[in-house]
Amino acid sequence: MPTVLELRGITKAFPGVLANDHIDLTLEQGEIHALLGENGAGKTTLVNVLYGLYTPDEGQIFLNEQEVHIHSPNDAIAHGIGMVHQHFMLIPVMTVAENIALGNETQKLFGVNLTIAARRSRHFLRTINPLPHFQHAAPQLYRTSLSALGWALVCLILFGVESLFILLGQTTAAILAFLLSLVWMPVLIDCLRKPAESFRETGRGAKAAWIAIVLAGNAIGALAYYFLIARRRLLPWPQKWQASLANLGAVVAATFVLGRGASAIGLTAVVISVAGFVFRLLAYPSLIYLGLWAILGVYLLLLEVLVWLTELVPLGLKTDAERVRRISHQYGLDVDPTAYIKDLSVGAQQRVEIVKALYRQADILILDEPTAVLTPQESDELFEIMRGLVKQGKSIVFITHKLKEVLAVADRIAVLRDGRLVGETTPAQATETSLAAMMVGREVILTVTKESAQPKEVILTVEDLHTEDDRHVPVVRGVTFEVRAGEILGIAGVQGNGQTELVKVLTGLRPATGGHVWITGTETTHATPRQVIELGTAHIPEDRQGDGLVLTYPVCDNLVLCTYYKPPFAKGVVINDQEVFKQADNLVDLFDIRTPSIFLPASNLSGGNQQKLIVARELSRPIRLLVAAQPTRGLDVGSIEYIHKRLVEKRDQGTAVLLVSAELDEIMSLSDRIAVMYEGKIVYTVDAAQATREELGLWMAGAQKQEESH
Repeated sequence: MPTVLELRGITKAFPGVLANDHIDLTLEQGEIHALLGENGAGKTTLVNVLYGLYTPDEGQIFLNEQEVHIHSPNDAIAHGIGMVHQHFMLIPVMTVAENIALGNETQKLFGVNLTIAARRSRHFLRTINPLPHFQHAAPQLYRTSLSALGWALVCLILFGVESLFILLGQTTAAILAFLLSLVWMPVLIDCLRKPAESFRETGRGAKAAWIAIVLAGNAIGALAYYFLIARRRLLPWPQKWQASLANLGAVVAATFVLGRGASAIGLTAVVISVAGFVFRLLAYPSLIYLGLWAILGVYLLLLEVLVWLTELVPLGLKTDAERVRRISHQYGLDVDPTAYIKDLSVGAQQRVEIVKALYRQADILILDEPTAVLTPQESDELFEIMRGLVKQGKSIVFITHKLKEVLAVADRIAVLRDGRLVGETTPAQATETSLAAMMVGREVILTVTKESAQPKEVILTVEDLHTEDDRHVPVVRGVTFEVRAGEILGIAGVQGNGQTELVKVLTGLRPATGGHVWITGTETTHATPRQVIELGTAHIPEDRQGDGLVLTYPVCDNLVLCTYYKPPFAKGVVINDQEVFKQADNLVDLFDIRTPSIFLPASNLSGGNQQKLIVARELSRPIRLLVAAQPTRGLDVGSIEYIHKRLVEKRDQGTAVLLVSAELDEIMSLSDRIAVMYEGKIVYTVDAAQATREELGLWMAGAQKQEESH
């Protein structure tokens, strides 16, 4: 197959970190090329360079054997490169079609594609625009012309106030303002541009140009009044006396701006100079007052035009929705263009992201950790979609940490370690063990080794617990279970069956609507997160960015979020920075958090390193209960191995562990007991030693429950 993409010597460095070190990579048409590597190995940086989010320090990019320069995502999209980010770039309150077409909306009127017409018009205007040539040939004259143009626009806007006077019933004031404006506007302009001593020499009377400006300004004022009052009724004052007072203020301001009285009564030059100075002081606030009227009118004019244009959008969205439906059906993605993003499952949102790339005619797709938030069933569906895409000629760069997925779906595999390409292979030549060793640089134990559990006293008790989701729909319905010290209870289930809400209730992040929760004998049904933490509870949240980190805080502060107010990190209300920094240095080394500095904001870390930061914080303090929701999501095999060992260590030290994971293999290998959650209820509980994948899978899908009901 022909090579559609080639990276040669791509190098990208950040302060203290060489993220990509002379990486060479090729992608052929119709293939899935997997990128493997530890957290911080440089995978996401490499594809961000390809997508235009970063500019490489060295190296070249070739598409179809032609060198290209990609400086932004717009450039990448124009070259047929699309990217599905690890954290979805979707707007929840918008529909599928609106998200996909965002920035590329189609607007049609009477069969004319307004979007294309507008683009062509902008291109034509840029082509014939003489200003750049004018500026280059005569820069001083160019600046003077811009100044004159600016003043002309000011005149045009300010004179619109007079029409407002007329239409508001202030006829006399409007006529006076109009007549006086023929005189004072030239004076005003000259006064603001000349020193006070030349005030006597300012122009008298109205030239033809000023008359034209006044008339045009009045026309604009009339239109502004129509949209301001007659159509939208948006006046800020509801009562007549308030309107009269505002109009009187405008007339007084216009009188101050006039300033011609000093010359009319024949004052001396000295007095005229003083009058000119006073005039300047009064002119500025008066102009501001009058300008507010005019700006409001112009704003509403623009608003009306935009409203008119948005009335055309449904016509365009209908076309966009049809195109989205056609593309999704063509590639087997099947998304509903009219559905709102907030109502879709995570797997469906993943499909929307892929359709968005295809909508922009992408031939090369970059999938960054696409299965990190998917259930096993959704992952299998995604793999079928990927195979269908390559059959239709698309090429895919696939980033993942999951070795089984790579062996199942990839055509070629490239492994990165410490920013370098350390090897390439194919699934036929590789095994999980060999890939793990290439990633980490050492042999990795992929199975969990643990002794039999020795359960002791009950730490967590949940009795008939109920809660609702954000739509006030019951999602946890009568859940009851116990977790004892020295054991791991795994909660298995397809994503969306209430596990997320259950964990949030247990940790104080969501209110319960019924039932009871006890931690170490203390009822915590309606406790706050701080109260839950004070009872010795650690929480590894499912949403690491929303619930686990303060992204704008540095790494060091995020590592003490649960203990910053206690010794040795604080004495009273004073933070001991040195102890915070010392703790951060120790945990960064112990948990291998890849960061150039403990002062780097958490938002700058990769997803896997953000997860390791949370795990380090939660496991580094004395705890009685550990609630771990998706604890290894987004982690590489080496980090997964380390986290699994620490969870087992905590269990052996007498900690009660509640493990919630969408990875059935993780549940089965770590748990001592397994509870299956389906439709908000615990439907099956079994000792892990007696559980089988087939039986658990049936319970997770609800099949066993349906059979028993018959």
